[in-house]
Amino acid sequence: MTTAHPTDTEFSSVLSHLRRLVDVTGPSGAEEDVIRRIVEAARPLCDTLVVDAFGNVVATREAAQPDARRCLISSHMDEIGFVVHKIEASGFLRLEKVGGLDDRILPAQRVWVRSDAGRLPGVIGTKSAHLLTDEDRKTITPYAQLYVDVGARSADEANAMGVRVGDPVGFAGELQELGRGSGRYTAHALDDRAGCAVLLGLLEAYRDTPPPVTLVAVFSVQEEVGLRGVEALARHVQADVALAFDMTAADDTPDTGTGRLQIGAGPTVKVMDFSTLAHPAVRRGLLAAAERRGLAVQPEVLKGIGTDAGALQYVGGGIPTGAVSVINRYTHSPVEVLDLQDLEGAQRLLQAFMEDLPDMELRFVALEEARLDR
Repeated sequence: MTTAHPTDTEFSSVLSHLRRLVDVTGPSGAEEDVIRRIVEAARPLCDTLVVDAFGNVVATREAAQPDARRCLISSHMDEIGFVVHKIEASGFLRLEKVGGLDDRILPAQRVWVRSDAGRLPGVIGTKSAHLLTDEDRKTITPYAQLYVDVGARSADEANAMGVRVGDPVGFAGELQELGRGSGRYTAHALDDRAGCAVLLGLLEAYRDTPPPVTLVAVFSVQEEVGLRGVEALARHVQADVALAFDMTAADDTPDTGTGRLQIGAGPTVKVMDFSTLAHPAVRRGLLAAAERRGLAVQPEVLKGIGTDAGALQYVGGGIPTGAVSVINRYTHSPVEVLDLQDLEGAQRLLQAFMEDLPDMELRFVALEEARLDR
């Protein structure tokens, strides 16, 4: 039996957005280029668009009814990366981490150094295989001992190229399909530029017809360093329900093998992670929306991950909050992998949830009207 995969044509807008979004460098706190591309894409699709002082992009598409419920969905723009910590006299650059990076995978990676003069290609150096000692082969080089080579022969040459301490650094690469016709794509920063691409696709779905509820699409900053962007936003934004839309870690490869979260088997409906316990009404609503439309979904219980939902649950005086995720192999690496079917399924699930939301029961528990102080 063969599996039908969505083609570039069938899901071209999301793929097109994703290609453009992974093409720019935007570690946490340095999302400016991503913001520009998001604003360019979202402006014609929404009724209002605001970029707040933190850098969060808030694009609102109003429902036809002014008293309709408001659904906030957040995907983060930032990626894991580095900043230039020091420029050595020899011209090599030392790095400081931004976000959760694994030291094992860092040597011999291509990177972009984003200077005021433009992006500079560089590589994270690694000792030549011919020079390795037996001890070298047993150890992992700590990131503080790594360096970036931009071809400079001295600190003066690096400065002449435009490099300064504090410049952001991110992995280099482009979106590519694995194999041929697999429908599975690899790139750095799929976490969570893929979420941003789907959120743009959701806005496109309501370009000509107002959504059933007001959609507040949030493209957030600084998620990878502690949900800081939406934490600031949650203090003043208004909504009736909130969802984070993010990536989550696959465990379907030979080195993990448990197979609880598999790419290609549909998006996940969050149960819990370290940042939040999903609101039961939101979780029920997502599962019911999927069941009514025959959409494949997976339950997600993963304590080692967090999403914007952890901050969104405090919107106003606290609101019903949940999360939808897409399974992602090799998370927080330059070669993350996802399945296009999961992206497509996630967008359909979000639309289905919004269609059902006008009549959805959102109370934590339904109680008869009664005095509870007796």
